[in-house]
Amino acid sequence: MTRFAFAAALVIGAVALPMSVSAQSYQPERVVKSVETADLEAIVLSLGHTVEKKGLYGEDGDRSLRAADQNGVKYLLIGTACDVGEISGCQGIMMQVRYDLPEGVTYETVAKANYEQAALNTWVDFEGEGTLGFTRYVVLDYGVTMANIRENVNVLLDVYPLAMESATGSE
Repeated sequence: MTRFAFAAALVIGAVALPMSVSAQSYQPERVVKSVETADLEAIVLSLGHTVEKKGLYGEDGDRSLRAADQNGVKYLLIGTACDVGEISGCQGIMMQVRYDLPEGVTYETVAKANYEQAALNTWVDFEGEGTLGFTRYVVLDYGVTMANIRENVNVLLDVYPLAMESATGSE
């Protein structure tokens, strides 16, 4: 190998390495316009949480995961608006905490939870799986920092207990 070819290989390797690493590690200042499963996983791990399962939703079961925080609270990160137009990856993230439907939940208590905790959408499924859920949705159009996405997960996990109290009528 000539010196020129060797030098060119080093430069190409040095440029390619940060790109592949950046998709797999949490870099707070990194601006993303779309995410892949590795990005969602990096955010979860940066919080000190555990990834329990990947690939729960989507056409091929990709770009989503279930995680658990230090207290055992399970939550979902689901990539949405994936591979739209010329942008690869998911341009939105749905963040959810779900519970089996507890006692005391009515349409009125869910409406009250939504009124009192506007940072989340509180929803209920009485007829299907019997679920009480809390959702926060983040749109990545034109770019959002990884730190912002991480803080949106924190908002979900910090606010949903307040919404749960309202939704179950146990305040």
